[in-house]
Amino acid sequence: MIQKKTIALFFIVFFMAITSAPTIISSIDNSIDTAVLFGFGEEEEEKEDAKLLFEIVFQDLENFISDSGKMDSDTYTYKQYLKPHLNIIFPPPEIILV
Repeated sequence: MIQKKTIALFFIVFFMAITSAPTIISSIDNSIDTAVLFGFGEEEEEKEDAKLLFEIVFQDLENFISDSGKMDSDTYTYKQYLKPHLNIIFPPPEIILV
């Protein structure tokens, strides 16, 4: 039982050291490239330039804002909601046992 706890403690300390190493190193010296520790630099060099497959379109929000201001908010303020249609309510489904 003690051996399992020792192994678990070792892995906890090991993974915490790996995770916190870039933060500690960059707080000591800002000129060190911490991406080297994880090898992210190689992936960036191998990738080619990505091509955009979509077009950025800006929508005209002025009409949206002006239309939303026309909504009668008194019905919501005074809780004067419309009554729901009675035919919308359905009975529960029958239980089918297989």
